[in-house]
Amino acid sequence: MTDVQVGQIQDALRPAVVSLEPDLLVATRFHDVVVAQGGHSIIVATPEAFVDAVDRYFPAVTLLDLGTPGDWRLAITRCKLRPQSRQIPIYAFGNHGDGEALQHARQAGADHAWARSKLMAELVTVVAQHIHPPIVYLEGWDDTLSELARRGLQEFNHGEYFEQHEHFEAAWLAEPRPIRAMYQGILQIGVAFLLIQRDNWMGAIKMFRRGLPRLRTLPPVCQGMNVVALRLAAEAVHAEVIALGPARLAEFDQRRFPKIEFAQSQG
Repeated sequence: MTDVQVGQIQDALRPAVVSLEPDLLVATRFHDVVVAQGGHSIIVATPEAFVDAVDRYFPAVTLLDLGTPGDWRLAITRCKLRPQSRQIPIYAFGNHGDGEALQHARQAGADHAWARSKLMAELVTVVAQHIHPPIVYLEGWDDTLSELARRGLQEFNHGEYFEQHEHFEAAWLAEPRPIRAMYQGILQIGVAFLLIQRDNWMGAIKMFRRGLPRLRTLPPVCQGMNVVALRLAAEAVHAEVIALGPARLAEFDQRRFPKIEFAQSQG
């Protein structure tokens, strides 16, 4: 692997923040806050570059200045319509007196539409809570693993990524509580591995980006599974696959696909 690819992997493993901010002074402030929190700061100046950066860097959060020239409404909508990016929070901000722009941002799909003064006052908190998200104890996190999910775990660890999908999907459908998101996240990571095996770079990237956010705020161990170890290992695979690109995906060593560590006897 080249030095450039190693650098790309290192960047990809740091939570990114994409900011659409053409004002140099404000952009510098955003950059300094993100770096101070241990993140990777990406500043862009056009709505088109914003969409491209969201696709390329898979950020933990985005900031979007409504005073930017161009069609920022379309940029917001494009990010929110696609499954692989709709979970990424968008904080749109503009002048306090420009209520129409703030309303348009909400209608386009922005998660938050704030006055500029509010964002600047809360910038450090916003960036910190997304780069270092608090753990969320979803109902059911400490229960015993269901039989369907147990079968999914076993198939996952055997490298049977199509079969693990079937079992985890059945477990997801059978579980009414919020912890069902964990099953969905794991199965989507497994499908990403399957797509790597099939040399489908774009499909694998999309599945990683749908599955990884579902695991990011879970407790380290859920229902006996070491979720944090799986997530960190999957993030490393995701980063390396990005660095390799579609033309070199076959170079990835598939023996490095992680297994799910389980804290209890699987029987």
